Amino acid sequence: MEVYKDASASIEERVEDLLGRMTLEEKVAQLCGDLPYSVVHGGKVNHEALKEKFPDGHGRFTQYSMVGLVDPVQIAEISNEIQRYFVEETRLGIPVALQSEDLCGYPGAGGTLFPSMTNVAATWEPELAKEMASVIGQEARSVGINSSMSPVIDVSRDPRWGRTYETFGEDPYLVTQMGVNYIQGMQGEHKEGTACIAKHFLGYSETQGGMNCTAARINDRELYEVFATPFEAASKLADVSGVMANYGEIDGLNVLVNPKISRTLLRDTIGFEGMLTSDGGGVMRLWNFYHVAGSHAEAAYLAKKAGCDTEIPVGAGFRQLPEYVRAGKLDEACIDESVRRILSIKFAYGLFEHPYVDVDAVRAAMTNDAKQSLSHAIAEKSVVLLKNDGVLPLASTAKVALVGPHADSLRYPVSGYTYPAYIEMMEAMTSTGDAGSFGGIGDEQAAKEKQPTGVFDSIPEALGPDALDQLSDMNEVLREMGATTLREELAKWFEVDYAEGCKITGSDTSGFAAAVNAAEGSDVVVMALGGNCGWFNVTGGEGKDRASLELPGVQQQLLEAVAAAGKPVVVVLYGPGIFSTSWAAEHAAAIIEAWMPGQYAGDVVARTIAGKLNPSGKLPVTIPRCTGQVPIYYNHKTGSGYTDGADAGTSSAIFSGGYTDCPGSPLYPFGYGLSYTTFAVSDLELADSELSCDGVLRMACTVANTGDRTGAEVVQLYTRFDGAHVTRPNKQLAAFKRVELEAGEAKRVSFEVDLAQLAYYNEDMRFVVEPGTLRLMVGTSAHDLPLTGAVELTGDSVDVMGKRSYAATASIA
Repeated sequence: MEVYKDASASIEERVEDLLGRMTLEEKVAQLCGDLPYSVVHGGKVNHEALKEKFPDGHGRFTQYSMVGLVDPVQIAEISNEIQRYFVEETRLGIPVALQSEDLCGYPGAGGTLFPSMTNVAATWEPELAKEMASVIGQEARSVGINSSMSPVIDVSRDPRWGRTYETFGEDPYLVTQMGVNYIQGMQGEHKEGTACIAKHFLGYSETQGGMNCTAARINDRELYEVFATPFEAASKLADVSGVMANYGEIDGLNVLVNPKISRTLLRDTIGFEGMLTSDGGGVMRLWNFYHVAGSHAEAAYLAKKAGCDTEIPVGAGFRQLPEYVRAGKLDEACIDESVRRILSIKFAYGLFEHPYVDVDAVRAAMTNDAKQSLSHAIAEKSVVLLKNDGVLPLASTAKVALVGPHADSLRYPVSGYTYPAYIEMMEAMTSTGDAGSFGGIGDEQAAKEKQPTGVFDSIPEALGPDALDQLSDMNEVLREMGATTLREELAKWFEVDYAEGCKITGSDTSGFAAAVNAAEGSDVVVMALGGNCGWFNVTGGEGKDRASLELPGVQQQLLEAVAAAGKPVVVVLYGPGIFSTSWAAEHAAAIIEAWMPGQYAGDVVARTIAGKLNPSGKLPVTIPRCTGQVPIYYNHKTGSGYTDGADAGTSSAIFSGGYTDCPGSPLYPFGYGLSYTTFAVSDLELADSELSCDGVLRMACTVANTGDRTGAEVVQLYTRFDGAHVTRPNKQLAAFKRVELEAGEAKRVSFEVDLAQLAYYNEDMRFVVEPGTLRLMVGTSAHDLPLTGAVELTGDSVDVMGKRSYAATASIA
């Protein structure tokens, strides 16, 4: 038996044996992607298309879940038929990777729908990310998907960027904890889940003007210290299988053709051994968008030479790489290194031993009550109470006027890159013929390489003639997933008078009069406002960025008109991003940040308003007072950005600092969130007043529930280092722990932080922990830090490159 077919041999032995048997064309085929509808039509596999397009095998089909939108059994059957061709009818029998966007759920019928990643981050409970991702990986694998293009572990510091909702926020430590747990859950302890492709390497979120794919101005220090940290942790702690390259450019070079990032930083510094893939259409964009290559083939050559392993969604450029090898321009060893990575992943996830799925077990493997309960719990813990003058929770006798475009919608509280969002995209594509910006499909549609006879490039056609009929009623699909509206749920607790008032966007104010009339006849007004997410007619999403952080359309005018009725106003904000609602902060009685909680949005928000749920979410981002403050992330460098006391310097009558037309501080800081009870932190205890630079910081404090109802608080530890010869952050999150407390209960929270977690590049570009003063701040947000202390770091500096620490430990007693 060939060594590569021997399951008892090591992965390295199997890879080398198989690689030695492959022709150049077979090698390159493993580096190419394609879209599933190139071989699927009418819900059936086109066997002739498989043989014509992939005689030498194939690397991966991407956006693969699209063929299973209507039925998980259908996609499972298609998976087996496709794998059967590659395993049984190609010369070497290499299984194909079937990859999907699985960010907050297997995105097809039967999958469990979860809240957005921002909601997950707002729980400040990384264990929930792990549980959620474990469910997603299990459900995706059950239908044949073995690769997931998630999570997004970009550190997102510009809320204008439309993909912020896909991230875990603005802080590298919080993003790292969420990302590592997510990957561990999705991949599984023994690779029984799906292989994660973390994205986007590197600096994708830090774009000029907050616009998707624009250039990023990031220096080498920040690139590694901030943006690379979650990726390095994902590699070291979670063995992430792949990373996806940023479309954009840094210092004049697109990441795909920048060996300083895709080789030196990723491979040499971080030590990542997995796959680096292009983003959708990323290779082609080098040619037809950024114009740094003269042809698609040259773009592929430049990307491959720089370190890219795989081209998706269609490998039209990479398929031409043999020409460069035969011309002596590209060493075949460059091809081999990528093939090794691709094959290693396929072996690690057991595709050679288990290429097929059990179709009979598919339906039982999909969503169930326990999984739905997990989704519900995440939604509950993600609600952030931003303001409350005492109006919440509402008295049970209150007559409520419910106003706003989110009040009676099932779809708006649901995230993008989900089953409902795909249905919405399909409907729009069918009616407009536009593939949108989704996953590079628009780029590939524009290029339209010549397809073999019988191969179709229409997603609706690929699904089959009955697919759109089955998916045509969006509300019915959402109802089947358990969705209810805020209007329906509030009516369970209160007498409700509803008026839409206005749409999310547009200038129509004809509904204002009815909204004001409802407010005048009420005791209190609940206004359900914000944005929506997806690819068509939305305020946020991929390629859907904002120039303003104000409420879209005429929602602000509606809010002011209704508030003029003189009744207390509770504002509930939804959507894929934050809003600089300074007017509401001044005039509303209460503000709830709901984000996109998914199908349980109506229930969770209504129970929060009724006091049946005590809000416990914390902001994973900073909310500015106005758009002009951006960027305004909390952990800005000392001497740059606003001051909140911790980084205050000297001032004078001439130079006072800040803006002349707006306070410099944010509207709501990172880590902030109120509760219906009160908490206090006290009794800070430091184990040491001095530590060597290779030591471990140990500290403890007490957190007490000083109110009269059960609640949860997040204890947060921040540090600042004084003594470096380079500017350092005014503070940075170093540890946190969510603590559940009964009324009157107190618990002791202990943290241990390896000082290697706090290292930085010094003036000589050595990554070190140095002698100096480490200042400690403990509290419940980046601005509420009543406990302070300091530890002197002594002795020689310690170079910790390659020996970083990424996660503090926390315990509760």
